[in-house]
Amino acid sequence: MSKDTMISFRTTEEFSKSLKKYAKKNKVTLSGFIDAVLQDFLQSQAGQDILLQDRRRFPRQHKAIPAIISGHNGAHKYFHASKITNLSLGGINLVVPKNGNDSDLADKELGAFDVVFALPQEDRPITIQCQGKRVFQTSDCYQVGASFDDTDLDSYQALQSYLY
Repeated sequence: MSKDTMISFRTTEEFSKSLKKYAKKNKVTLSGFIDAVLQDFLQSQAGQDILLQDRRRFPRQHKAIPAIISGHNGAHKYFHASKITNLSLGGINLVVPKNGNDSDLADKELGAFDVVFALPQEDRPITIQCQGKRVFQTSDCYQVGASFDDTDLDSYQALQSYLY
């Protein structure tokens, strides 16, 4: 196995001595010992559980909810029909179909925008101010990931009761 990448990390002197002792005991280099320990961990069930664990602050719910996004690109205001694909109390993922009028999404620097959508069993629409984090472009749509910046208390409570 070719080892062409170097990884460096800091540790205490005591821990370093322990690693060297175990490496010598197993008749391998320190690098080989650390590599074997990490490989064993990554292949173990515990390692797989940790790698697959969702570490988000708020769990995401995968939903399909129609929405409108609006914002400003300089002096010009834009509106786009979209669909919410997942939602949490901290952020949102939207799919925006491509049409000939998408220049405000194409630059990958979406900035601040509003999302307006209706939740089932709610009698009024919810409006949430968002901050664009990611825009990924496919052949037929844009996938927009955003965090929530601001919302009124009623909208936030409606969203909270819907998600939990």
